[in-house]
Amino acid sequence: MRIAVTGKQRQVVSAFIEVGPKLGVEVFPVGRPELDLLSPKTVQPALANIRPNIIVNAAAYTAVDQAEKEPEVAMAVNAGGAMAVADAARTLGVPLVHLSTDYVFDGSKSTPYLEQDRVAPGNVYGASKLAGEEAVTAATRDHVIVRTAWVYSLYGKNFVQTMLTLAQSRDEVSVVADQYGRPTYTHDIAVGIVEPLL
Repeated sequence: MRIAVTGKQRQVVSAFIEVGPKLGVEVFPVGRPELDLLSPKTVQPALANIRPNIIVNAAAYTAVDQAEKEPEVAMAVNAGGAMAVADAARTLGVPLVHLSTDYVFDGSKSTPYLEQDRVAPGNVYGASKLAGEEAVTAATRDHVIVRTAWVYSLYGKNFVQTMLTLAQSRDEVSVVADQYGRPTYTHDIAVGIVEPLL
């Protein structure tokens, strides 16, 4: 099985690259400059060259705070880029797994969110990811949307790595308590997507 994963150096992509061969799957990361979500015309040719059996859209604009200053860029990548990937998947006749986020919710619920809960993004990043979900849903029927939260891995910058680093250098670590979440290990994401396909 050949899986095309959008993005080249992100945490989730790195997990797919590591996990895929162990599960007997060929993983083909594809990203800039060959596939640029800001340039939709690059998406289909880049994916078609791989001839995948399935596409995982892991690439995204993920700078939550910066998105407030660059709403057009966040929307172009997370909505327009997602639509281009979904269009390519439909044209190529392959299923799409689209990674989204818990930021599509406003965070006001005191219990864990469920898939059927009402979406209400509280910031530009969340709104752009919700627009991406809607674009994928409109573009192809053969899709699954996976909402992740607090993604962490051995690679890249993430909350868990930050806490471990602080714990090594300080006797006491104080953290603001305005958010609650459950960290999601990237390898669990990769295995959770790949194993059902086998």
